[in-house]
Amino acid sequence: VDVEEIYKHQEVEMQAPAFKEKKRGVPTKNQGAHDPDYENITLAFKNQDQAKSGYSRPTSQVPSQCRPPSDSIQIPCWLYRAILSVYALLALAFILCIILSAFILVKNSEMSKELVDLKRDLWSVSNSMQTCEERQKEVCKSIKESIKGVTSKVEKLETQLPDIKNIETKVQRILEVLEKTSQSSHK
Repeated sequence: VDVEEIYKHQEVEMQAPAFKEKKRGVPTKNQGAHDPDYENITLAFKNQDQAKSGYSRPTSQVPSQCRPPSDSIQIPCWLYRAILSVYALLALAFILCIILSAFILVKNSEMSKELVDLKRDLWSVSNSMQTCEERQKEVCKSIKESIKGVTSKVEKLETQLPDIKNIETKVQRILEVLEKTSQSSHK
């Protein structure tokens, strides 16, 4: 036998005579807790339960059906649907953010690979440019050396120019003398 069932049974037995008297119209002077015959059975049973088990057992006194008071405002059904829709949109937005983040990560890795390839290409172009620049410097150096060589030869020719003119005039005299001799021998 459960303690709560005993309590309910005794409470009904104690309330039954008072209820009958009220029904008959007999006024009762001592009602409820003010009645000297009334005993607070709830406290007695609670104390007995605590003594037996060492802890108080929670009693469930939940009414069978919860109804809001008639003067309270009732929430319309569409509000629940609207709130549910907002939660669904929020969940979709969250999922969309996750998908976009994954997409960004994938694109970031692809761009990173492309940047590495571009860096490698830039290094190879830079190395080839350095090689070309070094060749140009070598060619420029050899051209400058050639120009110096030609300049020195021209300077030598300029210094020898009076000697050449002197040789030229001598060659012309020799030619004249030979012509004269050749004309005299033909006659």
